[in-house]
Amino acid sequence: MSAVQRMRGADRRKQILGAAGELFLAKGYSGVSMDEVLAAVGGSKATLYRHFADKAELFQAAVEALCDEWSKPVRSFTPPGDDLGETLIALGGHFAALVLTPQAIALHRLVTAEAERMPGVGRAFFEHGPEAGQGVLAGYLRQAQDAGEIEVADPVRAAAQLYQAMLGDAQMRLLTNAPHKPDDAQVREGIASAVRIFLRGVGS
Repeated sequence: MSAVQRMRGADRRKQILGAAGELFLAKGYSGVSMDEVLAAVGGSKATLYRHFADKAELFQAAVEALCDEWSKPVRSFTPPGDDLGETLIALGGHFAALVLTPQAIALHRLVTAEAERMPGVGRAFFEHGPEAGQGVLAGYLRQAQDAGEIEVADPVRAAAQLYQAMLGDAQMRLLTNAPHKPDDAQVREGIASAVRIFLRGVGS
């Protein structure tokens, strides 16, 4: 296969994933058929099934693609300065902009509904979503620990705990459609409060 053919194949795969992601978010897993995806992107069944053997494989790939696309701002995050607290608060804001959107909440609900019978989808969502974001956070905690700014036994675990403290309540309220959903100001204050409490606990 030539380089041009490989590029065309990659572009076609991306096109299929984009259409499938939109359909799954709008209609759920059971509400989407491979024929419907094919109608959205055009082309032949042979091409579609050459890229994805079945709907389950397409669904998992679409989940991974959505998580990867949405998390780009987190992966390319640049600290606002040298202050660790400001960095963590700013990173928390990036997390909020990623995971609290209607689309992200819809994906989270969709994956939760299907994860028991499709564990690979749940694993893919976690690895490409929360775990990836927490990995970025853990990197900054590890740097701060190496610089003597904080003391944590396990930066990865500390990152997971801080992530939940920053966004867990707001995310759960949105996921469950609970009353008293947080507004932007409350989300920002929740992030800042979590960071303040965290830094008081781990300060060297």
